[in-house]
Amino acid sequence: MSIVQQIDDALERQLLQGPLRGINAQVSFDPPTADWAARRSGPCLNAFLYGLEEDLSQRQSGELSVIDEQGVVIGYDRPSRFFTLGYALTVWGDNPRDEHRMLGTLLEWAVATDHLVPNPSSRSTGLLALNLRENHTGTESPAAKIWLGLGPAARPILDLLVTVPVTGPGTPVTTEPVSGLALRAARLDPPLSEERPRRPPRPRGTARPHRYIEEIG
Repeated sequence: MSIVQQIDDALERQLLQGPLRGINAQVSFDPPTADWAARRSGPCLNAFLYGLEEDLSQRQSGELSVIDEQGVVIGYDRPSRFFTLGYALTVWGDNPRDEHRMLGTLLEWAVATDHLVPNPSSRSTGLLALNLRENHTGTESPAAKIWLGLGPAARPILDLLVTVPVTGPGTPVTTEPVSGLALRAARLDPPLSEERPRRPPRPRGTARPHRYIEEIG
C-alpha cells in the first residue's frame, strides 16, 4: 500500500470516528464532478486530493547515524523530506440545512485536530500534521481554483493540508566496528649522518676518570 493510500485510510477513519460519528454518511475520494454529483445517493463527505507538493522549508541535508542498542553505528539514514497533501473537503446532503450542520461539525473538528494518527500497519512513523490552509487577503485557495474545472455548482470548501515525512532507504555500515587498538614498537637505527662523533683514544698512562656514586638511603 502506498503512502498516499495510507493517509487516505487514516483520514477516512478519523472522519468517521469524529465529525461523521452517528451520521449515516460515507467518505468519498472521487473527483466531485457534475456526473459524480448526479449519481451520488445519501449524505457524503467528499475528500478530493487536488495537490501534492514538497515543503522545502523543512528540507535538510547530510546523513543521520543509526545506532543499535549497544551504541554502535550500524548505518546511516538520509533526513526525511516532508510532503504536503491538499484535500478539498465538501459536504453533500439531502438539503442545505443538513449540509450546513455537517459542515459546521467538520469545521470544528478541523480546527481542534492537529494531526492524523496513521494505521498501526502503515510504514509511516509518528503523527501526520493536519491543518487548514491559510489564505492571505486577496488570494484564492488552490482548491477553489481547481473546483471551477470540475463542473458542479459552487459550494463551501475546507482546504485541508496533511504533511507527511518520507524517508528513503538507508545505507548500512560495510566495515566491522573498532573494538580495540594494538600498538607495536620497533628500534630504528639513526642514519649515518646523524651518528654522534667518536671520542679520540685516550693516551697511555692517563688515569681513567673516577665516577663517584653516592648512595641515597
